[in-house]
Amino acid sequence: MHFKMMAAVPAMLFVAPAIAQSATDATAPAPVKEKKMCRRDGPATGSILGGHVTCHTKAEWDRIDGANARNADDVLQRSRDNIGTTSR
Repeated sequence: MHFKMMAAVPAMLFVAPAIAQSATDATAPAPVKEKKMCRRDGPATGSILGGHVTCHTKAEWDRIDGANARNADDVLQRSRDNIGTTSR
């Protein structure tokens, strides 16, 4: 009887984590796949063919738009700063 008990304990140690993992997997929500948003770039100047389509998630577009806005502000600020420094 004692030998059967000693054989059953290691078996339970291997089975218990598998049972616990399958129980937590069933209750875990599936990861939400973000929807892609696509934008069409205009055709190159002088081209009659269509432009290029670029797709990103909303979060990625927000980062891209923010970076573009900062770059535009930087260029405008530099051009304003250079207006007063031109030599005559």
